[in-house]
Amino acid sequence: MRRARHVLVAVRAWLADNFGMKVLSLGLAVALWVVVLTEQKAVVDLNVPLDVGQIPRNLMVVNDPPEYVVLKVRGPRSLVLALAPNEVTLRGTFARAVKEGDNPLNLSPEQFEVPRGVEVLSVSPGRVRLVLEAVDERRLEVIPKFRGEPAKGHALGEVRVTPKEVRVVGPQGEVKRLSHAFTQPIDIKGQDRDFRVTAPIEPFGRRIRIVEGETVSVHVGIKKGRT
Repeated sequence: MRRARHVLVAVRAWLADNFGMKVLSLGLAVALWVVVLTEQKAVVDLNVPLDVGQIPRNLMVVNDPPEYVVLKVRGPRSLVLALAPNEVTLRGTFARAVKEGDNPLNLSPEQFEVPRGVEVLSVSPGRVRLVLEAVDERRLEVIPKFRGEPAKGHALGEVRVTPKEVRVVGPQGEVKRLSHAFTQPIDIKGQDRDFRVTAPIEPFGRRIRIVEGETVSVHVGIKKGRT
């Protein structure tokens, strides 16, 4: 009984402290909520980034799934017109269930979490494919490419590359098809003596990444005479 009396006293003290401001704040909140509830509804399309989660490190996406999906949302006009893509989240994560090969992902309005008062009516596309392939790693011998001709009376001599190999990572099928790595063309036009140059490796494609040896040092020997 005494404890209840203390609680009642505390509540009365809280109400007495800035009572007018508390009543005003409550009134404004109620008025705002009434406006939201009675406001005219609107339907808009919202482009939302498609985030399926972290793909397992031993797999890579080898197709081109859409980066965005289009959500048709409905709600009070002021809310849906101000709705930003980062306020929408995809519940759960598909990445936990994916496997090597073809992974069809079905999307539905219920899977997207939006602010209160907003409703997702549809999502397009409703089905997305993720094609995954095992990640492979390989070392490739570097072969220099040359452009132009040495000075008159001279020819290309001994060529040394350091390091001799580069290490690449990518989808297993694409990595297996690689036999060598090539430098970007080294210009030897008009050269009449040995020189050294740092040469970048030619790109293999957007899915194959060089993890060791993006550039190599090439010693280019120029000798007199032609072979």
